[in-house]
Amino acid sequence: MKKRSNLFVAISIFVIFIFLFAPLSNLYASSLEDQLEQIKREKEQTQEKIEETEKQEKEYLNQVNQVEGELLDSLDELNRLNSELENVKSNIDKTNIDLAIKENELIEINKDLEEKKAILNNRVAAIYKNSNNSNFSFFEVLFKSKSFTEILSKLKLMNLLADQDAKIVEDIKNKKSAVLSVRQSIIDLKKKQDEQKSNLEKLIVQAEQKKQEVSNILDEKTALLSSTRANKKALLEMEAQLTAKEKEIQRILESLRYGSAPTGKLLWPVAGKLTSGFGNRHHPIFGGGRMHTGIDLAAPNGTPIYAADGGEVIQCSYSGGYGYSILIYHGGGFATFYAHLSGFAVSQGQMVKRGQLIGYVGSTGWTTGPHLHFEVRINGAAQNPLGYL
Repeated sequence: MKKRSNLFVAISIFVIFIFLFAPLSNLYASSLEDQLEQIKREKEQTQEKIEETEKQEKEYLNQVNQVEGELLDSLDELNRLNSELENVKSNIDKTNIDLAIKENELIEINKDLEEKKAILNNRVAAIYKNSNNSNFSFFEVLFKSKSFTEILSKLKLMNLLADQDAKIVEDIKNKKSAVLSVRQSIIDLKKKQDEQKSNLEKLIVQAEQKKQEVSNILDEKTALLSSTRANKKALLEMEAQLTAKEKEIQRILESLRYGSAPTGKLLWPVAGKLTSGFGNRHHPIFGGGRMHTGIDLAAPNGTPIYAADGGEVIQCSYSGGYGYSILIYHGGGFATFYAHLSGFAVSQGQMVKRGQLIGYVGSTGWTTGPHLHFEVRINGAAQNPLGYL
């Protein structure tokens, strides 16, 4: 799609170039009325293309706006996930601190418990040595108990341990159990937070991928929009050039509605040698057979050029392949054209007399050397000048 749009721009620019810089022989090959109709048709075609391009521009603009909205949404989602991930990481850090604290508490409780166990072990040993109760079998209590705590419990039941000693052991045991429970809760919480962190990281990767995909689509749509706008600009420039040419031809047609055609022979416009006549010929620059709509009169650069008859200068400008050129209207639809000049001695709108200096020989435009290209036109159509000189 992008390549096709670029190709359209290139074609549009090429058409403008051809229209603006093509030799005037193409423009004056038929009557001015025919040229005006052709320009109107080209303007209609150009306007249709402009309307089509404006529709494309509107469509691409809507697409760009839509994709920009999607990109903003994906960026918001990505920011939300990153913020949530930072919170989870912070909570994990706090949980790790709590877990470390509980681990230290457990170490201290175990240390305290071991100290109390050592004291009670000594007391149990003393009970064994000092016991005179024949009904008491210390080894039976010892070997039938599954834990040290059970030994202490049985000894307490046998009133062989003080209540205070048993209470200390029981408190330490309960405290240790509570710490173990909290420690396990913290471990479970940390595991859950690690899983949440892992899931968030996966979602962030997916969100990054989506953001990149949407960004690529936005670049593509923006490029299409820019290409379409370039096409539109080229077409508008073409339309402006066509309008200008249309007005120019209309102005010339208006000027051709007054006066009478000159009678008698025209004045030779320059003291030069006839090097190329009117009609089909081999083009000296582009080759091939082409219509030559005037005659060429070779003369040194700067040689004066004179008006072939009196009239109004209705064109005095640079005209593509013809270079600097002058068009003089003499009346009754009769005009003369002078091309490849090096300079002007008159200006547009000026009235000139027969034989008046109007310019100088040159080689502007498409030429192989200094000469005057001279044409006679009746109602815009080129005629053989030799029939009027």
